Amino acid sequence: MSSPTRGDKALDARIRLSRGATEVDVSLTAEPGQVIGVLGPNGGGKTTSVLALAGVLPLTEGHVRVGGAVWDDGRRRLAPEQRQVGLMLADSLLFPHLRALDNVAFGPRSRGVPRHRARERARTELERVGLADRESSRPRELSSGQQARVALARALATDPALLLLDEPLAALDADTRARTRSDLAARLAAYDGVTVLVTHDPLDALTLADHLVFVEDGQVTQTGTPAEVLSEPRSAYVGTVVGLNLYAGQGDSHGHVRTADGGLLVTTSPTEGRVWATVPPSAVSLHLHVPEGSPRNTWRLRIASVTMQGQSARVGLVGDLPLTAEVTLESVTALGLQVGQDVWAAVKATEVRTYLR
Repeated sequence: MSSPTRGDKALDARIRLSRGATEVDVSLTAEPGQVIGVLGPNGGGKTTSVLALAGVLPLTEGHVRVGGAVWDDGRRRLAPEQRQVGLMLADSLLFPHLRALDNVAFGPRSRGVPRHRARERARTELERVGLADRESSRPRELSSGQQARVALARALATDPALLLLDEPLAALDADTRARTRSDLAARLAAYDGVTVLVTHDPLDALTLADHLVFVEDGQVTQTGTPAEVLSEPRSAYVGTVVGLNLYAGQGDSHGHVRTADGGLLVTTSPTEGRVWATVPPSAVSLHLHVPEGSPRNTWRLRIASVTMQGQSARVGLVGDLPLTAEVTLESVTALGLQVGQDVWAAVKATEVRTYLR
């Protein structure tokens, strides 16, 4: 089985099709070796885009090109089995009656590779994911994390030009997910094709992907490196993913930002015109009475939710300016915070960042 060179693996796709009520129009481009993280709410078009790349769904318009070869242009289309694609899903879908070695060898065998060579390749891939000593194990004898690594090895055993990972870690518990994420990152660093990673987990995307694409209602709402997205989110969903309070508003030269809902923020770094304003949840302090000192942003708000996260809590607040605050568990206890309670929220003007929309 011949392997494509790095130059054969660049991705250039514009995916245009209708699925249900969603009109999908998503562009994806990447150089060999890059990992694209695709994020968005349920029903936004993420999985539809993956299925179009794999050839399961035909394009209405647009194109899918890999290394200059046309896989789909809306008129002629390669079938899924004709595409150099590796696919890994949340469910590893390993064959329960086959050993790990033969699960991984299945891909090359299905493409006509002799059994001996297919097993040699499978041994290589199992070694690359750290499972050389488990080649004789059947899926029921493997942990969930090990099953995920076998599924990854199987996806890569056919030398795909394009690796599609659709929520590959979603079925794992938190501890297993963290370990498997690290293993996945190491293996992807050595893969010379393009990887498209669909995930709901911000940590998966921020730690595995070189470039992020956010898809909402079938449209791309923001693209950029993880650092760019963390610095300047540009939709409410993206703000939630990166953990910031985000507001669309109108800024003036005095540092006032009037939000679309009529709320007011004050910043020490004014930006005039149509702006985004961000407030880190950790910068929000909560008080039972009007806060003392000189915070330039104070609001009386009502607690809508209290969610524990390790040694801290995220407190959802509603009112003139909806906010999420991140406070210590000690603060929750000391203030007696509970849903339905009115509290004062304060944010220093230095913590409010603005940038043009």
